[in-house]
Parts: sequence; C-alpha cells; structure tokens
Amino acid sequence: MFKRLLINDFKKNKLVTLATCIFMAVSAALIGLTVLLFGSLLNSIDNLMSTAKTPDFLQMHSGEINEEELKAFALSRDETDTMQIAKFLNIENSLISIGDRSLSDSTQDNGLCIQSEYFDYLVGMDNEIIEAKEGEVYVPVCYKSEYDVTIGQTMDIGGEKLKVAGFLRDSQMNSMMASSKRFLVSNVDYEKLKDIGSEEYLIEFLMKDGSNADAFSTAYVNAGLPSNGPTITGPLIKMMNALSDGMMIIVILLGSVIVLLIALTCIRYIVMTGMEKDRREVGMLKAIGVSKKDRIRLYLSKYIFLSATGAAVGFILSLIISRPLSKQMTELYGPGGNSVLMMIETILGIALTEAIILLSVRRILKKYEKISAVDALRGTTGEKKRKGGNYAVISIIVAWAIFIIIVPRNIANTISSEKFVTYMGVGNSQIRMDVRQTKDINAKTLELLNSVKEDSDVNEYALMQTKNLRAVLPDETRVNLLVEFGKQDVFPLTYIDGNEPLRNGEISLSKLNADELGIGIGDAITLDINGKDETYNVCGIYSDITNGGKTAKVYEDLQSNVTDDGEPVVWSVIYITLNDSSLIEPWISKYKETFQGEEGAVKIVDVKQYMDGTYGQTISRIKLASTVSLLAALLIIFIVVLLFIRLAIWQERNDNSLKKALGIKTFDIKTSYIKKAAIYVAIGIVAGIILGNILGQQIAGMMLGSLGASGFKFIVDPFTVYAVIPSLVLVTAMLAVLNSLREINSIKAYECCVGRE
Repeated sequence: MFKRLLINDFKKNKLVTLATCIFMAVSAALIGLTVLLFGSLLNSIDNLMSTAKTPDFLQMHSGEINEEELKAFALSRDETDTMQIAKFLNIENSLISIGDRSLSDSTQDNGLCIQSEYFDYLVGMDNEIIEAKEGEVYVPVCYKSEYDVTIGQTMDIGGEKLKVAGFLRDSQMNSMMASSKRFLVSNVDYEKLKDIGSEEYLIEFLMKDGSNADAFSTAYVNAGLPSNGPTITGPLIKMMNALSDGMMIIVILLGSVIVLLIALTCIRYIVMTGMEKDRREVGMLKAIGVSKKDRIRLYLSKYIFLSATGAAVGFILSLIISRPLSKQMTELYGPGGNSVLMMIETILGIALTEAIILLSVRRILKKYEKISAVDALRGTTGEKKRKGGNYAVISIIVAWAIFIIIVPRNIANTISSEKFVTYMGVGNSQIRMDVRQTKDINAKTLELLNSVKEDSDVNEYALMQTKNLRAVLPDETRVNLLVEFGKQDVFPLTYIDGNEPLRNGEISLSKLNADELGIGIGDAITLDINGKDETYNVCGIYSDITNGGKTAKVYEDLQSNVTDDGEPVVWSVIYITLNDSSLIEPWISKYKETFQGEEGAVKIVDVKQYMDGTYGQTISRIKLASTVSLLAALLIIFIVVLLFIRLAIWQERNDNSLKKALGIKTFDIKTSYIKKAAIYVAIGIVAGIILGNILGQQIAGMMLGSLGASGFKFIVDPFTVYAVIPSLVLVTAMLAVLNSLREINSIKAYECCVGRE
C-alpha cells in the first residue's frame, strides 16, 4: 500500500518532487565538492611537504656565514634534528629565457640551486626526488602553463644553454605568493653560472616532533647568528601553499552553506504546502487506524527516497565538477593521497547534509500529527492564511542567491584592484623598484634615487629600506624584526588601528606581528641599531601579508639621501608615481635598460603587474568559484520561482476560475502574476545586494584577516553588482514565471461553481 501511495504521489506532484530532489542534489553536490577539494588540497600539501622534508625553520641570509658556528648552535639545541645550508643563486630575470619566452617580465626572484643533501628536496611530477644531469634544468611546475614550457626546450641562462629535462615541485616556493622560484641544475652547471648571479644562503633546520619553533627562533636571535633576510617557519610555508586554492574552496564553502539554507527554506515550504493539500488524506489514515509511526514513515519515506536520490546525484556531480577545479591543485602539489579515505569523507559530508534536511522534514511532519482526525476530515486547509507566503519565500531565496553571486565577485574584484596593495603591506604606487642581492645595496640604491629625483616624469617617490634588527619587547623577550625605514606617509598602507609613523621614535606593526608578540598601540619596543638601544612607541597596526605578514615600519626621511647607520640593509624599495600614467611601460623599459645589470640587483615592475604575478592564480581560482556559484544560484532561482508561482496558482485556482467566469481575460490574470512576481523578485535583489555588500564584506574580512589582511573592505564594481547580476537574476526569474503561467490556461471558468480544488 505504501508503495502505491508513494508512486501515485510522485505522479501527482511531478514538479514538486523534481524540485525537492534538485534542492537536495545541489546541496549535496556543493558540500561534497567542498569536502573533496579541501581534503585533496590538505592531503596533497601534506604529502608534498612530507616527501620533500620541508624545513621547520628557515633563515634566509645575504652575506658571509660561519658554518662551524651554525653547526655548533644546532648541536647545542635539543630541538634540532638535522641542519643544512642550501645555496640559492639569484639570476637577473632578463638573462633567463625558455624557448622564445623571456622571464624579463616575471615578478618573481628566479634563481638556480642544486639538490639538497639531507632535506628540503625538490621533487618531480611523481613526487620523486630528482637529480639534474650536466646540461639539464628542471623548471618550477607553476611556470609550465604561464610560459608554455615543454620538456626538451632550450633554456638560456646568461648565454649558457640548458635542456629542460622536466618540471619540479618545490614545497617551499610552489605558490606564486612566494616571491622566489628555484630552478634545479647540476653541480657543474651551478659552478659555471655562479659568476653571473648573486648567492644567498638558506639556513635550514628540521626539528624534532613537539619542538617550539618560536622558542627556537628566539634562541637563534640571541645567539647572534646570520639573519640578514626573512625568517620562515613550516606552518607559514603550509599556509602560503594553501592560500591560493584555499580561498577558492572557502568561497565554495560559503556558497554551500547558503545553498543549504535555501534548500531547507524551500523544502520546508514544499512539505507544509503538501501537508495542507493532503490534510484530508492524513485525517482518513487516522480514521482507519493507521498508527502515528506508520503515518510519519509513509510521508518521511518519500523524502528519504528523494534524499537518497539527491545524495547520489550530488556525489556524482561533486566528482565531475572537482576535476577541472582541482587540476591546478594536483599539478602544483601532486595527488591527494588516499582517494578511498577522501571518498569516505565526501560521502560523510553529503550524508550529514541530507540528514539535516531530513530532520527538518521530520520536525514539520510531527507538527501535523497534532491535528485530530475530525479537524483533518473537515478539510480546513488554512490555505488562505499562506497565500502571500509563496512570494515572501521567493524574495528570501532571491536575496540569498544574490548573496552567493556577488560575494565571490566582490572578493575577486577587490583583490584585483590597485588599492588592494595597501592590504599587502605595499604602497599604492604605480611603479616599484627593488634593490637586493648585491654587495653594496646602498650604492646601487643611491644611484637609482638620484636618477629618480632628477626625472621630470616622476610625480612622487618614496624610498624604503628594510633591515633585520634585534628587538626587546616590554616583557624583555628578544626577537628579530624586519623593520622598514622611510617616509611612511607618502604611500600609506591600510591601518586597522592607529596610524602610520609620522615622526622619529614611532613604530607600526603588522597585524600578525602584533598578535604574535602580544603588543598594542602605546607599547614600547627597543631596537638595537648598530649597538645602540633606541626606544620606539607603537603608533599603529596595519594590514600586511608580505614576508609572512610579520613586519614593522619606522619613520625616517630617506628622500634626500640614503643613510648608513652601520646596520646591513636587507633590501631597498623605491615607490614611484608618474605625472602621466600612460608613460609607465616606456618609463620602466628605459630604467630596465639602464639599471638592470647582470648581477640582478635591481628589479623594476609595474605594481599592477606585480599584483597580477602574485595574486593572478588566486584571482582566477576565485573567479572560477564565482562562476560555479553564479550558475548554481541562477538554477536555484529558476526552480524556486517556477515552483512557487505554480503553487500560488494552485492555491488560487478557485479565485482564478471565478475571474474567468466574470469575464476577466487570461492575459490579464497572467499579467497580475508577472507584476507581483517582479515586485517580490526586485525586493529580493535589493535585499541580496545589501546583504552581500555588508555581511559578505564581514565574512570576507574574517577570511583575509586570518592571513594578516585585516581591515578589509570591498571594492565593488558598480556595473557588475548593480546592473549585470540583477539583470541576469531578473531575466531568469521572469523566464520561470512565464513558464509557470501556462498552468493558468488549464483552469476552466466553471471550476469555481463545482468546487474543484
């Protein structure tokens, strides 16, 4: 009997059944996709870092080192498992070309290395440890598509020809957000090319399980060991690896949660409408003695069947959609490891989604069990009380759909905006000139600065010099700080609290640094500058995700000249804006010809190009996720509007029949539905835009804040957000309305007289 009742119900309510199944399938697909991608990303990164034996503590250093001193320190620390010193030969980008493509436009610091001896291995495409033979070179896999590199091509490095033998994965520098890229060559070729580049050292430590990296870092600083460069830890490397694709997955997760909320809202209303319609049948079942348990099982079994179908379809869809989305992820980090385990995790995620939906359905069904058999048989359906409910649901669903469309779009637009550099710890200029990896950074910087000062095309400029200084915190803790000196008010950053240093004796800290060190505005920090202790008061906390997000800034007027306080400069940066922005490209070309010599000391880039090189992959990932969200949202809107307009027509069938009997034309009846639907869709669009721009900004701010880019605000593209997206939604909704209005043609004028429902 149950089987016949279910089959008849499906035949009678084909649209409602299909819509319910689609909602369940889409929810399952997006949650399953999120679990699958997130699990695959983390597993891939973990497998790569495990195979490559990524260092737990890394100190980059330019200058001379004492290997015996470093070895003695390693032996004195119980945390140390293994230590090694790796070399990295920086090569000027204009001296590197692969095939017919030059790397002169690269925003990365490119260089050569040999395979590591004990850990920090560079691995091949099967995550095997590779060795380059004489005359061979292995290229970072991230350049494979960017420069259209193929195995067998010739790579020219300063006139030396090498054959591309394959591609490598670098657990440290895979991400484009890492500012350097390593090419693997043989020992012989490294020595041949040594004179055309500048060498720096990677002082690396593997630590025993359970060791405290912060305590180790403090001990390293206190020992006065080489530290003329950034300090990087294992967790930071993992975060940088996960950031690009991780942001895409977070966007999909956000969309998944919203879609689940939409599905719960729609299914709840579908169930309530169905129970109102079947109230007499429920009363009949009670009257003939069918138990409460069996009645709930009868109706719940329908939704269990739909849920199982939706889960199966969603699982298949998640597998299909995940392939293009995870293609780059797999190429960069390798396979995700245990595929069976990931399938189980995906199935559990989908099962949890469907369980939430079924619990919601069961709760509604239990409410209707409180109605007595007599009341149910009277047929008091309560339809009139909910006639406006269809349209209210449409507004709610459209608002949430707009939300999941515009939030990813706004995130992508913000990250690709020129203003976003101020969330990175980079001045909002047009041109950036870096001076690093040379014997005398000050001399080269002064040469550049004098040329810039005398250039009539330059509108504004600011010199910044970064030094690695020992600092004493209020609690007497000693740490190393990367401190940038310069006029911080010329190209200011985005400050979360306080303001940039405007006078001597003031210092500002990045958000991640302030949080880790437990320092706030008003606290004092003592810097050791050339053996002298100088006290600085914290005046501001700024947003930064460069150099691991752990930096500090101090005011110093370097515009007139380059000062030398005895502390070595890690690097210098000159920010520039021109009087005419159309001259940026020829201006950069002119300075490249003059200053970019063979030693690779100077790198000159368009800041927009710098952003594209650093965040291009992340932006493309988020745009891809936003496209998925757009298609899913438009599908949901079409189904919801189609379903609920048809439900409204069904509820008002007698009213429409009466209108026809009174001589009102079918066209006029349809027009009234179009107008009413358009109003409620418009309300949903407006609410969705407001919700997306306000709540969406807060959610996005939380996401980026965890990476150090706090104080985040959307940079909205008005044409897309206020014209294109609303138009797409409105057209989709109206197509659904027009499709559903065909139901009115089947309504006869006499139905109101015979009491047909």
